[in-house]
Formats: sequence, C-alpha cells, structure tokens
Amino acid sequence: MAEVAVVAEVLAEVLAEVVVEADVAVVVVVVEVVKKRKAMKKTIIHIVPVVISFIWLIVINHTFNPISLKGPDFLKFYLLLIFGFYASIFALKLFNEAISKTTFYFVISIFLLGIIKLIRGIFLGKPVGFLIMILLLELILILFINLSQLNNKIK
Repeated sequence: MAEVAVVAEVLAEVLAEVVVEADVAVVVVVVEVVKKRKAMKKTIIHIVPVVISFIWLIVINHTFNPISLKGPDFLKFYLLLIFGFYASIFALKLFNEAISKTTFYFVISIFLLGIIKLIRGIFLGKPVGFLIMILLLELILILFINLSQLNNKIK
C-alpha cells in the first residue's frame, strides 16, 4: 500500500511537471502567433497603398509595368505610391508602432523604382527634374524615419 502511495506521488509530480512544461510551450506559441499577427498587420497596412497605386496603373494606363510609362503618368503613379505608403508609415508611428525591417524593404524598393526610372530618363535624354526633387524628398523622409527609429531605440 505504501508503495502504491509513493508511485502515485511520483506520478502526480511528473504529471505536474509535464503540465507546467506544456503550459510554457503553449504560452511560447501564443506569443509567437501574436508577434506574427502584428507583423502581418503592418505588412497589410503597407500593401494597401501599393495595391491601390497598381490598380490605378492598370485601370488608367492599361499596363503592369510602371517603368514603361511616360513622364507625367509615371510621376502620378509614383506620387500616389509614395503618398500612400508614407501615410501608412506615419499612421503606424502615430499609433506608436515600431517600424519593421519589412517596412524598410518596402521603402528601399520604392526608392529603387524611382532611381531606375531616373537612370532610364537620363539615358533617353528626357527631363528628370521633378523626379530628382521627389527622390531627394524621399531620401530626406527615409533619413527622418531612420533617425526617429534610432532615437526610439536609444530611449
């Protein structure tokens, strides 16, 4: 009888440890899911202006390729893309959300699109003054966002 009681106590302790380990594993999984949902929410917020600008591109200009657009049409597309995207960044900053690496990759890809169009315009001998001004303003915004991100990390 005493042996059965000892075995029951050992089993109870082992089960308690297993339950605690399972609870810890569940908590870790829940924390990971919450982090992924936040990252997905930020990604969706940033994808919306990109999708809107490409829908405009398809509906108005009947093309999927923004580089093939002529000057004024490309500037309209690019300004729509930039204003929408930076509005989403400042909305995230307004809600005190951190700017993720994904956001930085979006910013760099938008900037590179403008640089590619700038290089193409220079090679074709087209006027690119407005695009240069827009790219300089975008560069200033990128630096502003990175500096504010750095200030938040320091605090």
